[in-house]
Amino acid sequence: MLMEHSKDSTGLQSKPVTVILDERKPVTQPDNFRVCPLGIQLYSPKKLPEFEILEFAISIPGSNGKKQEDIQCTGVVVRCAKDNDPSLYRIWVKFLDLPEDKRNRLQCLSKTAKLTCPYCENF
Repeated sequence: MLMEHSKDSTGLQSKPVTVILDERKPVTQPDNFRVCPLGIQLYSPKKLPEFEILEFAISIPGSNGKKQEDIQCTGVVVRCAKDNDPSLYRIWVKFLDLPEDKRNRLQCLSKTAKLTCPYCENF
């Protein structure tokens, strides 16, 4: 899985979040896409079985003037349900091995981009 997200220098989202599953066509995520230090809530036309282990390559804007930063980790599908859009499934994934420094970067980015899950918004 590859997730891409970028921001311009003003901190405003400059391109939508896209998710690629299994070398398929990128899926532009709806506004209620969420990513936080705990995991990702994403949308896909493909149903994923609960407890499936996924490998992630997440591309985010870099810190300290870097162009892009890549995060590698694994996660487990904890829930998959048909979305309001009948062509998509809503999938909840919990990160299993996100390194602490990457977790901190993802936390900052998700707050800035307003992509944080409701649980993390309280902290």
